[in-house]
Amino acid sequence: MFLITIAGPFALSAERLLVLAGVLVALLAGWLLSRRRGQPPAPTLISMLVAGFVSSRLVFVLLYLDDYLVEPLSMFDVRDGGFHFAAGVATAALFGLYRGWRQPALRRPLAMAAGSGAVVWSLGMAGLMQIQPPRPPLPPIALTTLTGDTLNLQSLNDKPMVVNLWATWCLPCRREMPVLEAAQRQDTWVNYIFINQAESASQIADYLADEGLELANVLLDASAVSGRLLETRGLPSTYFFDADGNMTDVHVGELSRATLNRQLRKLR
Repeated sequence: MFLITIAGPFALSAERLLVLAGVLVALLAGWLLSRRRGQPPAPTLISMLVAGFVSSRLVFVLLYLDDYLVEPLSMFDVRDGGFHFAAGVATAALFGLYRGWRQPALRRPLAMAAGSGAVVWSLGMAGLMQIQPPRPPLPPIALTTLTGDTLNLQSLNDKPMVVNLWATWCLPCRREMPVLEAAQRQDTWVNYIFINQAESASQIADYLADEGLELANVLLDASAVSGRLLETRGLPSTYFFDADGNMTDVHVGELSRATLNRQLRKLR
């Protein structure tokens, strides 16, 4: 996954940035076409975007309904990145076809505007696939525990691993910690590792005590070398490794139980 750092702890994957670029190009093309042809497709494009956004979230929530029912309001918290991309695209396309069927004069400008955005997204994704480097393996580094002992990260890869890079100043990191704490207790077939980036043991211990969090495998990385080796560009970043130490995926930003389970399915 490619990351674009925005304002320190906030990070966007390049894939999401390309979706945004495609939307902006479609809206720009719609505005330009409306000046020439008089039939503005922009309102329909916006409606397509809203319909696609809502349906992609709704389908994802339904797929992981049990996870969301534990905390029902989390269904509306889209910061976890839980979307079903195919459902969103299909809904947006069907909505556009319906509007074009009802308004023949809208068909050509709408198709041209939506097509422009789709081309930008498709070419961008094709380019990313060509230049994407291999995913880094589990780094062979020794880190320090809260008690001052040294622990080699690769000594824990006897089973699949979830490696979370975080910091106490990072608000999304703090919000997702209760989810990860509960997952560590429940998912005994996975090793959960929490690598703090460049903070002291006292800072970390105070934070855990204040929040009432009981986490195993909390490691200190004073020089943030793990972040460099894993090519981290923003916090929180959570890396998923199989039992052989191969990275299967990375999630940038806050995790919910649902988005965590989506990644864990790939490790089973």
